[in-house]
Amino acid sequence: DQLHRMIASGAGIPVGMKNPTGGDVGVMMNSIEAAQHEQSFLFHGWEVRTKGNPLAHAILRGYVDKFGNNMPNYHYEDLVKLHELYVKSGLSNPSVIVDTNHNNSGKRYLEQIRISNEIVSSRAYNNDIKKLVKGLMIESYIEDGCQRITEQNVYGKSITDPCLGWEKTEKLIYDIA
Repeated sequence: DQLHRMIASGAGIPVGMKNPTGGDVGVMMNSIEAAQHEQSFLFHGWEVRTKGNPLAHAILRGYVDKFGNNMPNYHYEDLVKLHELYVKSGLSNPSVIVDTNHNNSGKRYLEQIRISNEIVSSRAYNNDIKKLVKGLMIESYIEDGCQRITEQNVYGKSITDPCLGWEKTEKLIYDIA
């Protein structure tokens, strides 16, 4: 939202801007542009002026189409298109973090392993993508999967989104390295 963009423009740390759940990467790119430029706004009664945050970057999370289907946006062609948008925009520090879960995995947490490997392959194949992709957002916890808060109360198992357990996460990290 607009306030997030303005606050991000004053943060001295990298700030990710996700594509909206509708999938329009143009909105994400506009958010990055706003965060990378100076802003002047009121916040809790104070006038705030920022210098812009050159470390604002993209996060590709997948999206939901008009029929309610999960749609990925991490494939090679998506990353090439994002690189082209960055070049056209002239924004600083072209960067993306790819969320390997959520709509990119269709909420199938084990797909994060395959998706991570595909992104690593895309980076190896294309030097522009290698420079663009700075990391992966992998949803991980101690135990695989998830549980409802009213279920068995398994220690280390997510009560929100399904996650890779630590053993699979550790193996994935070593494989990526």
